[in-house]
Amino acid sequence: MATSNHMHNLTTLIKRLEAATSRLEDMAMSLDDPHSPKHVGSAATPEPAAPTPVNTVAPPAPPAAPSLPPQIEDFDALINGDVRSFVDLGEKIGGLVAEQSRAVLQAFEAERTYLYVSTKARKPEPQPPELMTELHNASDTINNLRESNRASPLFNHLSAVAEGIVALGWFFESKPADFVSEIVGGIQYYGNKVLKEYKE
Repeated sequence: MATSNHMHNLTTLIKRLEAATSRLEDMAMSLDDPHSPKHVGSAATPEPAAPTPVNTVAPPAPPAAPSLPPQIEDFDALINGDVRSFVDLGEKIGGLVAEQSRAVLQAFEAERTYLYVSTKARKPEPQPPELMTELHNASDTINNLRESNRASPLFNHLSAVAEGIVALGWFFESKPADFVSEIVGGIQYYGNKVLKEYKE
């Protein structure tokens, strides 16, 4: 008799598990299919699928990218023209000059970011110092290449660039044109040494 009672309990348990499984399946189907009936407890009967409407209206076009301020377009032209030419020539020379020329490109790109953010400011105000991190890193790389290679036959090349990169700090000055003019002397000094050394 005990065996019969255990069989009855087992049969009841299996029926309850089947019912619970069926309800869980119904719930899962109702979550997956928004057109299925939302009631739980009975087996779901499939409903005929509603015809999907055909979109006759085209989705709106994505918004056009905002145009860049003219100052940034001009700066991009400078980077894509003169600065890239400088980098290409540095790559032809190779070694330290190539490495330094790549840092010059990074410095100009960092300055572009700073200038772009500045054009978005409501009023002239100091920008967060973190915005200058990339420019400082590139400038440090340029100067460190010069300082750590004083014995290099390319020291004058490295020095001319290191002297000139300081000009990218013009936006901190009250008279930027005067600031850049003062820097030109150091650039010319080392530039003339390079010209004299490689005169044919």
